[in-house]
Formats: sequence, C-alpha cells, structure tokens
Amino acid sequence: MSPDRRVGRGRSRERPSPLDDRAVSDVVGYVLVFALVTATIASVFAVGMTGLEDRRNAERVENVERAFDVFDDNLRDIQRYGDPGRATEVRLSGGELSLSSTTNVTIEQVDASGARVGNASVSTTVDAVTYTRGETTIGYDAGARFRTDGETTLFRSTPRFVSAAGDPNRTVVPIVRTTHSGNGPSAVDGEGTVQIAAEIGGMNRVALPQPGTDPHAIRIRIESPRADAWERYLAETDGFTVDPTETSGDVVVADVDRDAAVYVRVIVVEVSYRR
Repeated sequence: MSPDRRVGRGRSRERPSPLDDRAVSDVVGYVLVFALVTATIASVFAVGMTGLEDRRNAERVENVERAFDVFDDNLRDIQRYGDPGRATEVRLSGGELSLSSTTNVTIEQVDASGARVGNASVSTTVDAVTYTRGETTIGYDAGARFRTDGETTLFRSTPRFVSAAGDPNRTVVPIVRTTHSGNGPSAVDGEGTVQIAAEIGGMNRVALPQPGTDPHAIRIRIESPRADAWERYLAETDGFTVDPTETSGDVVVADVDRDAAVYVRVIVVEVSYRR
C-alpha cells in the first residue's frame, strides 16, 4: 500500500461527519427553544396570577367601601328623619367585621390653665364599626367614614361639625356614638354576607357655655387610633383651632373658635351583626 493511501485513510477517520454536527446543533437548539418557551410561560403565568389576585382583592375591598357608604347614608337618615333603625349588608370575603376599635370624645369648658369650668360637659366612648382585611381597614367612627391603609387614615366622609358666624355665633357638634347592642357577637369573620343592624338607642343634648360661667374656651379632646385624620379634619374645618401643645400620638385637642353658643348632640346607635 502506498504512503499516500495510508495518510488519506487516517484523515478520513479523524474528520467528523457533517451529519453528526447538524444533529448536535438541532438538539441544542431544540433544548434552548424549549427552555425559553417554558420560562416565558412560567413568567407570564406567575405575573398574571399575581395581578389577577391583586385585582380580585382590590375589588373585594371596593365592595366593602360601597357597603360602608350605604351604612353611612343609613345612619344619616336615622339622624335626620328619626328612623328607628336601618340594616346594611356586607360581604366578608375573608375579612373581619368588629366593634373593637374605640374613640373617646370629650367636650368641656375650660379656664386659661386648661382646667374644667362648671359641670356641663360631654364625655362619650364610641365603638367604631370596622372591617379589616390585611393591612386595610374600612370603618365608621363617630360620624366619619374612613379608610386606613397601613399607617395612613383618610376620611371618606366627614362628621357634620358646623360653625357659623353671627350674633351670637353658633357651633353644632353632632357625635354618632355607635355601640354594641348586646345581641349577638361583637365581631364576625370568614366568608359569607353579614347584616349590620343599626337601631336608635337615644339622644343626649348639651348646650355650652353653662349659664353662670365664663370659660376661657370650649375644648374638644379626641383620643382615637385615627387621631391623625381627626387632626386634619379639625384643622381644615372653619371654626376650630387645633392646639399643637396638647396634640400628640393618639390625642388631638382643638378649641371652638365660635363659642358663644355651642350645641353638642350625641346620637346613640346600637349595632348588631346578623348572618
């Protein structure tokens, strides 16, 4: 055998087949495309499901807000027209409806040092009607409908404090004191629909200043988990001045500017939950 033939045979054995190269390339390409498609589907599925769940939770909260809007209107009807009672339905959707969040309201006449003058005053404890799901709380507190997200509370509707200049000037402070009726539980959670039954439980009226007294000021003190929202409301409402030296934490204190005649009305509303 000639040397040239031996060398030629050695080269033919060492050179890879074009068919083998093409087969390897096809397999690698298939694996890469499959991995890319799988990763894309997984990403779209994860993002889509998260977005869908977020939207569903937001819709549930919005439904509760609408229910509390109706509840707010019902309580205003009780105040305006003297209706004996109203009922509002709320879908729980995994949240908790309760009467556990309290607000204390005190209205009194004081001297220059801040000490109470006379014995005419108002001191009442309000059991706020609240719905909580996650970090969001929607509720009704002393005449104000509110929403809390995390640490921030905003009033969706405000109390009807009214101050009018005149001779004499007048200020009207209505307070809706929601409290547990004593019937049924004070809190319910889980799923399903719950009816909030509200019935008028009485009314108390106090006129300030008390005859025979000459107070330095008539003062409102509110102690509440939502003191920041109350402070903003009193600061923005004509006829009230927030006292920064007395306001801190869960307490807000404000003086009534138009205090020639101040009428305080406490409307007691007894609340019960019915499935």
